[in-house]
Amino acid sequence: MLRILQQLLEAGKISEEAAKAIDANLSTELKKLRDEAAEWRVKYKELSQTYEEVVNSKTSLEEQLKSLDERIAKAKEEGKKELVKELEAQKKEKEELSKKLAELERTSKSLRIENALNKALSAYDVIDPEVVAEVIKQRVDVIDGEVKFKDGKSLDEGIKEFFENKPHLLKAKGNGGSSAGANKGAGFKENTLTAQLLKKLK
Repeated sequence: MLRILQQLLEAGKISEEAAKAIDANLSTELKKLRDEAAEWRVKYKELSQTYEEVVNSKTSLEEQLKSLDERIAKAKEEGKKELVKELEAQKKEKEELSKKLAELERTSKSLRIENALNKALSAYDVIDPEVVAEVIKQRVDVIDGEVKFKDGKSLDEGIKEFFENKPHLLKAKGNGGSSAGANKGAGFKENTLTAQLLKKLK
């Protein structure tokens, strides 16, 4: 049983039955939170791999197209019409594939950014998460394999600064005098009993 529940029980503020019920409920919620966190980590890893694979495939295809251009130019110089025709057909196929890969790259990049944003924003009590995510999405990009703000700031640093400048986008804190949430900035999810108990478990 969590220490805080034990203290409440010993102080006679709650019954043993209530303490067990709260403990069971918290255990269930903690398991859900841990499972969700694990799921996010898996999703992020998959998205990261997909994006990298698409980028690598696109780069490889661009190199192949460049090589084909050189071979076509050489075949034309040597008057090999049949070879030119065959190489140009290959080039056309690869150009179509290149277009599809470019679209896939944009899609996988967008998904990677959305996933990273959702994960980062989940630490804040945002009034309208979808709108805020869409606004921040315009300010970030995948830089050196990581989702960062275009000015070079890390995602966490940039989002923290964003909310410091726009605190009205966060829900009002429940406990104005609490110092638990103050360390993390306005709107950070640490002013609930569950969050405080979770913190004690870390």
